[in-house]
Amino acid sequence: MGTQAFFRQVIGAIGEADAHGLVSDKGADVLGGLSGRATVGLLQRLVGLVRDRRSLCYLEIGVFQGLSLLSVAIEHPDFPCFGIDNFSILDPKGENLGIIEDRTRRLHATNAHLINRDYEAALESLDTHIGSRKVAVFFIDGAHDYRSQLMALLLIRPYLAERAVIVVDDANYFDVRQASRDFLVAHPEFKMVFEAYSPGHPANLGRDVLDAHEAGWLNGVNVLVHDAEHVLPTMLPRVEPLARDLYVNEWLVHRHRYAELAPQAMDLAAAAIEGGDTMGPTARLVDAHAGDKAKFGARYPDRNLHCDGLPARRFTDWS
Repeated sequence: MGTQAFFRQVIGAIGEADAHGLVSDKGADVLGGLSGRATVGLLQRLVGLVRDRRSLCYLEIGVFQGLSLLSVAIEHPDFPCFGIDNFSILDPKGENLGIIEDRTRRLHATNAHLINRDYEAALESLDTHIGSRKVAVFFIDGAHDYRSQLMALLLIRPYLAERAVIVVDDANYFDVRQASRDFLVAHPEFKMVFEAYSPGHPANLGRDVLDAHEAGWLNGVNVLVHDAEHVLPTMLPRVEPLARDLYVNEWLVHRHRYAELAPQAMDLAAAAIEGGDTMGPTARLVDAHAGDKAKFGARYPDRNLHCDGLPARRFTDWS
């Protein structure tokens, strides 16, 4: 099949997912999670385009409770599917690993494989997990900060199949879109072929609006393809003018003595500015500080560089 024909298949799969959602409702009585049905349906359809090629696999970052990984795996039971998650976020009770293992058993999804590691460590040595396979469909749904998004795109490159498709979830977040855009600009052999967004985060949508977007792309997607022949036109996601100001703010926060306490400090600031109860946020801030009091106390008030132990100078070992 030629490159253009494959791209038509990909765009056709996107259209079908947009119109019809899931390929089937297999596992509906077992699975639940936080992805739009069109998003999961697209992953199922994309794997369906390559399911007969044993040298390929499906890979995702951010398994959560297994909705997307297991939905793809049970739809294509002979195709190897891998998910990376070390359950360091969105798992306050430490339940998600057990939920995934239970759901995998109940669905008999023997082709679904969990890589229980930090995503960077896993991607830096991905061949130890997937062998000689190449990744045909890559779904990014892990931590949504700018660096995590960009590193996922950069680190996967050596393992991508010739006609790989990348689906970036939660593209409503401006830092996710910024990472997609920066990657596309720096790597013109990749193109975006589809983007979809909702009017806000699911937590901030009314029930009727939320229902519509749960049936679709929920919190937004960017779909990228590997276009080594430069067949497709350039299309970039919109980025926000405020983003650069916020990235400068990150630099100011990161060097501060209490950098790790920024979320608690923001909650306290919101309560103080909006005239709310400040006692609760203050207590949480003080408790968080107490947990690492010695570490914070050893720092300067500002401009902490965390450079202890760095060499004054070092040359490469090449000779």
